[in-house]
Amino acid sequence: MKYIGRKEELKLLNEKYSSDKFEFGYIYGQRRIGKTTLIEMFARDKKALLLYPTDSADISILSSFSETLNSLKGIVGAPYPTWFDFFKAVDDYFKNEKGVMIIDEYPNIVLNKDGKRKNTDFQSSLQKAIDLLFKNRKFTLILTGSNVSFIEKEIGDYFTPLYQRNTFSLLVKKFEFNEALEVLSSIKDNFLKAKILSLTNTFPYYLTLIDQNKDFNEILDDLFYKRNAIFIDDPSKIITSYKASGGFYSSILYGIVNGKNNLKDIAAYLNEDTTFIYPYIKELLNDDILIKKTTFMSTKKVYFEISDPMLAFFYRFIRENVELIKSGYGKIIKEKQKNAIKEFIEHYFEKLCITYLDYLSKNGLLNGYFFYFSNYKVENSPLNRSIEIDIVSSDENNLLIGEAKFSKTKRTIKDYYLMKEDVSVPPFSSFKNKEFYLFGANGFDEKLLEINDSSLHLIDLEKMFNVK
Repeated sequence: MKYIGRKEELKLLNEKYSSDKFEFGYIYGQRRIGKTTLIEMFARDKKALLLYPTDSADISILSSFSETLNSLKGIVGAPYPTWFDFFKAVDDYFKNEKGVMIIDEYPNIVLNKDGKRKNTDFQSSLQKAIDLLFKNRKFTLILTGSNVSFIEKEIGDYFTPLYQRNTFSLLVKKFEFNEALEVLSSIKDNFLKAKILSLTNTFPYYLTLIDQNKDFNEILDDLFYKRNAIFIDDPSKIITSYKASGGFYSSILYGIVNGKNNLKDIAAYLNEDTTFIYPYIKELLNDDILIKKTTFMSTKKVYFEISDPMLAFFYRFIRENVELIKSGYGKIIKEKQKNAIKEFIEHYFEKLCITYLDYLSKNGLLNGYFFYFSNYKVENSPLNRSIEIDIVSSDENNLLIGEAKFSKTKRTIKDYYLMKEDVSVPPFSSFKNKEFYLFGANGFDEKLLEINDSSLHLIDLEKMFNVK
C-alpha cells in the first residue's frame, strides 16, 4: 500500500536517526492524526523495538514490554522486576548499534483515564537510564502521545523527570491540503470530493475510511447512520481524548454546535458561572478539540469552534439519536436532517477554502503571508447595511478577502462588486493592497470571467483540486 504524505516528518526523523549519538524525542498530536502509521513507516527498515502500552496496571505493562523485548532477543524469560531492569535490558539489546525504540501512546503508562497520575516509577527510571546508559549509545528513543497538553507539559515543565532530556519534538498535524487530495485521487466528481473534504477536512484517519466508490449519502450511512456505523457508539473513536466523550466536556461541545459558542452563552446554557466553565474550555483548547476564534480586528468578540468537522457532525446530528439509529431508524433520521446537513456541509466548505488558502500561504503562493484567517460580521456599517465576510486576513498593508459558496449556481459579477464595496469602508479602507478570492464551486458567469483585475482570484473546484 502506498504511503501518502508526511515527507517533512519522515525527513526530520531520519535526520535524527542518522546522527552519531543518542536521540530522544516526542511525537504528539490528536488521536487519529496518523502518528502510529508515521512511526511504523519510519521504523520499517530499522532495528526497532516497538511497544504499545494499554491502559492497564503498571505491572501488566512492564510484563507486556518484557515479553516483546525478550521475543526480539530470542529468549524466553520472566518479566523484568523493575522498569530500570527493563531499560538495562534495552541497553543490552541495542549496545552500540543504530536502532529505534518507540513507545506508542506513552501517557497510557503514567496516566489514568481520568487524567490523574498512576503509581509508577517509569519516568524516573527512564530518566536514570538516559543519564547512566542511553546517552552513550547511538539509538533513537521516541515517545508518542495523543494527550497534547500532557506532552507539552512534559517537554516544558522543569519539575517533570524527563525535563530537557529530549533532543527533539514533533507535533503531528492534519495532512496538508495537497496530501488529502492525493488520498482522494480516484474520485473524479469534484462535488463529491468537496463534500467529503468539507466533512473530513484533511484528517488522515477519516480519509482512509472513505469508500471512494460510493456516493455521499452512502458514505454518511457508513460513518453515522447504519446500525453498525463506524461512529455510532460515541465520539471516543473520533478525536483526541476522553474529554471529547465524557460528561461535562460533552455538554460543552453539544452546546457549541447548537449555537452557544461564546463563554457567556455556554455558561448560561449549562446554568453555570463563566469562572467554572473556563477551565474546561481551556483544556479543550489545549487538546486541540476546540479552537479560539476572533472577529477580524476585534479581540473582544471571542468565540469557540470544534476543530474537527466530523466531531461537530456527531454532536450536531447523531448524539441525541444514537439509540434510534441503532434500532434501524437511521435513514428516516437522515431524511429529516437533510436540509440541516446541506447547511452543515456548506458551512464547512468555507473552512475547506481556508485550508486551501492556508496551504497556498505556506508555499508562498499568495500575494503576502497570511497566517490567521477569521471572518467579519457587523450589523450597522458605514454602508448603512450589514456586512458579512466569510474569510479575511491581513499582512501589514495587504488585505485578503474571501467569499465561499458551495452551490451549483455560478457566481456573478454582483458578488465581485459586493466584495469590493464591503471593504471600501473602515476597518478595511486603510489597507493599501487588497486581494479578492471568490470561490464558486461550479464556476463563474461570463461577465465575471471577463473582468480584468489582477487582484481578483476566481477559484472553482477544478482549480482548487489541481493545486500542487
